[in-house]
Amino acid sequence: MVVNNQMEGVTLNLSVKELKEKEISKVEEISWNISNRIREFGNASTYGGFCLAYVAYVSLKNKIIDINQLKEYVELTFSPERVSFIKENIGNLWNAAIEISEEYSEDALLATVLWWQLQGNRFMGECETPQSVVKLANEILQISNDKVADFCSGIGSFLVSAIEKSPESQFYGTEIVRDVKEVSAIRTELISDRVKIEQKSVLNIKDNLMFDKIFCDYPWGIKVKDRIGSNKALQAIYDEIPEVQKVAAGDWIFIINVMNHLNKNGKAVISVSNGVTWNGGNNTIIREKFIKQGFVEAVIALPQNLYLNTGIACSLLVLSRSNKNIRMIDATEMVSVGRRQNILSDENISEIVELLNTDDKNSRLISIEEVAENEYVLNPSRYLQRETVVKNGVFFETVIKNITRGAQIKASVLDEIVSDEPTNMQYLMLANLQDGIISDELPYLKEIDSKYEKYCIKNGSLVISKNASPVKMAIMSVQEGKKILANGNLYVIELDKDKINPYFLKAYLESENGKSALSRVAVGATLLNLPVEGLKKVIIPLPDLESQKKIADQYYAKLSEIKELKYKLEKATEELEHIYTEEK
Repeated sequence: MVVNNQMEGVTLNLSVKELKEKEISKVEEISWNISNRIREFGNASTYGGFCLAYVAYVSLKNKIIDINQLKEYVELTFSPERVSFIKENIGNLWNAAIEISEEYSEDALLATVLWWQLQGNRFMGECETPQSVVKLANEILQISNDKVADFCSGIGSFLVSAIEKSPESQFYGTEIVRDVKEVSAIRTELISDRVKIEQKSVLNIKDNLMFDKIFCDYPWGIKVKDRIGSNKALQAIYDEIPEVQKVAAGDWIFIINVMNHLNKNGKAVISVSNGVTWNGGNNTIIREKFIKQGFVEAVIALPQNLYLNTGIACSLLVLSRSNKNIRMIDATEMVSVGRRQNILSDENISEIVELLNTDDKNSRLISIEEVAENEYVLNPSRYLQRETVVKNGVFFETVIKNITRGAQIKASVLDEIVSDEPTNMQYLMLANLQDGIISDELPYLKEIDSKYEKYCIKNGSLVISKNASPVKMAIMSVQEGKKILANGNLYVIELDKDKINPYFLKAYLESENGKSALSRVAVGATLLNLPVEGLKKVIIPLPDLESQKKIADQYYAKLSEIKELKYKLEKATEELEHIYTEEK
């Protein structure tokens, strides 16, 4: 396949790959030149530079050197939407376009239109998939003479790359934002006559339109109420999996829609936020139904800071049909660190692709039964951390009488009930836990509303932070006649003392093996948290009580020593301030 010019049907003797190899080094120079001209004229539109490069290419390709002729050509050749897009962004720079066309070659300008880095602002970052992620997706999909689609095609990054890889394939894209769709259409039309880009929601694609390979990088976390499709299209999704309607974010709507347009033997790659892989509640039910249908082939956890508009880590879902096992790959450390953004190098990409068919410390093939045992969590870290064999191991839940999250009290309400005078009621916050020890200076409360009574801590309970970065915990000592109310950032775990010694348990959870066990159940995209159900499934040792007491006594003695040393340190620090006194 050679490069086509859709305006005149002229064929250039270069493939897209050859064009890229020949001219990519000039794109930055030309982009810089064009951007400087725009600044001189005060034209700061989002797509001004891109449109100027495109119109310069049109001018040179068609040998137009007169401004009026160039305007007339654009008006007569392109659709009304394309004409409006160009006029709105090029402003009064038509003459600059002609000047630029006289400075560079056709190939150099074409390369600039195709590979101009439009991630210069946060909005465009939302419309462009990072090139290294695009390359990885293409390597996974292995496109060859296929019907290929990009749902939420943005500015065409994936489609341009896919055309470069397999020019003989047929290509389709859909993008809901007009200007973004125009960028995508311009780029792809210049290099292929086998592509169609439509401006519409991905949920409004015709039901009978099916594809062999699909890529989708949708807007993560978009709310259903933001109207991501027609009511009829949404209802069709809800009819398939009713729980989708009960979830605020629309991620699963996009994911299910991809499967609805994937051919029987097709394959899809979807970029998702990590929350999709582990969120609880109705999300768990959705994942269960989706997984049981055999739709998930692999999950690849990617490094953080790959995208311009967010630093959070993300994952790729590889979807197909009739999967009885799921490949879990942890690629979070396979990254080349950049100044503004991280990237996946060619070596990183090759390693990830190889792991799709290889068991390794970063890759495992997991049965659906094992996924079911883990609440259908699709986060690779859950399955790839080496679990230490625990002697006399039992599930944590077998020694728990009750577990609850602390009271979630508004700051304004808390301000009203805090007492300046000592009372028999106090309030425990996360900040009061330091080095496994609870501060002696807990704030006093005037009263505790009856609705908060259930959040008061019983003597000997384990208090552990909901936040797992890092995990904080302590054993609560509550004197008779006193009440201590736990904050909502804490879990309060009442233990069965006939089975387990609290200090033995704390000693284990703070050990290397215990910390590793907690990290395996931690979930979160930007901030790791410990889910209640995950905590219950942590394996802990449960020897006889006499053996527990030996370890608990050693632990408590050392903890008391630390308390004494902290007291001495605080006292010595205070005395330092008074060593020097002014002469009277």
